[in-house]
Amino acid sequence: MDETKNGMPLSRRSMLAGTGALALAPLGGQAATAAERCIVGTWGGDYARLLRENIDTPLLVPTGVEVTQSVSDEAPRLAQMFAKRMLPRGTLDIACLGSFNGYRAASSGLLETLDTTKVPNLKYVAPDLRSGSFMPDQFVPHIYSPQVLAYNPNTVKTPPTTWAELLEPRWKGKVGVQAATAVWVIMGAAQATAGNPNAFDSAKEYLLKLNANGLRLYAETDAIAPAFKSGEIDVAVIWLARTIMWRNAGFPVRGSFPKEGAIAYVSGMVMPKNAPDKDGAYKYMNALLDPSAQRGFAAHMGYLPTVSNALLTGKVADDLALPAGAKLVQPDYPMIAKESPALNDWWLKNIARK
Repeated sequence: MDETKNGMPLSRRSMLAGTGALALAPLGGQAATAAERCIVGTWGGDYARLLRENIDTPLLVPTGVEVTQSVSDEAPRLAQMFAKRMLPRGTLDIACLGSFNGYRAASSGLLETLDTTKVPNLKYVAPDLRSGSFMPDQFVPHIYSPQVLAYNPNTVKTPPTTWAELLEPRWKGKVGVQAATAVWVIMGAAQATAGNPNAFDSAKEYLLKLNANGLRLYAETDAIAPAFKSGEIDVAVIWLARTIMWRNAGFPVRGSFPKEGAIAYVSGMVMPKNAPDKDGAYKYMNALLDPSAQRGFAAHMGYLPTVSNALLTGKVADDLALPAGAKLVQPDYPMIAKESPALNDWWLKNIARK
């Protein structure tokens, strides 16, 4: 999963996970019946693999739920939900979405409002991840990561702790961002300059200065690591999870938590109103919040658990520990949904076109 795009570009294909076994009826003389099904629309790569290893196989298969992964980019997955909204039976029981698209789906009436008695683990979702009526009762937060100022410790001995520092001459031409994260960068700059992620005018003023100081744009998140290694940049605005993934791969990049507060990226799952197997979907919703599943994603992808009872230990706990008093900031989803087209247009005209 590429969190910077709320999904990543993949060829549209399907991947089968779980078992194809049939659940036997309790009485030996009765015919076997088909297992419960749960069709999960997901990103591919490590995310799909970790779903299988931490949720599908250990938690769902033993309960008789057969999981099928439908792998695609996030945009066509959401488009599929819109296109099939009027059908009595859709094609997905669970859809993995970033929080922006989760809000879009919820506000468009595409999602089931969950019966919380069927998802008992919802009570452990952190208070910071309860944003409005759609989260977590329609959009269940799976994992999240704060936006940080990543730096290369081999070249940066005094890392920046505020966005304001990035305007200093020492960082001229040495700061990078992924171009597709425009709205997230604008929100981060708004929070840093005005203490409000909706202060877009303040953010624009700041970003014009940062651009004049040699801001570098990269088409893909994975292009930022080579830029760090070559010395082309020393700092990047990126997600903490990405820095941990790079560190686990042998590159010692670190993340500095901005004092002004950090915007939180949240990845989650939703149940379409016309999900064909809602019982299986409810079981999946509960399983994704299971502490063991949450710890698995923390260990292998560097994302923070969204539940309070998934305690981390050892190196994982150290890597994901947030500074004392760290301020996490949830986007104002209705506002950003309304303003995103105009913000992206401003970014293209003033930042991307140099």
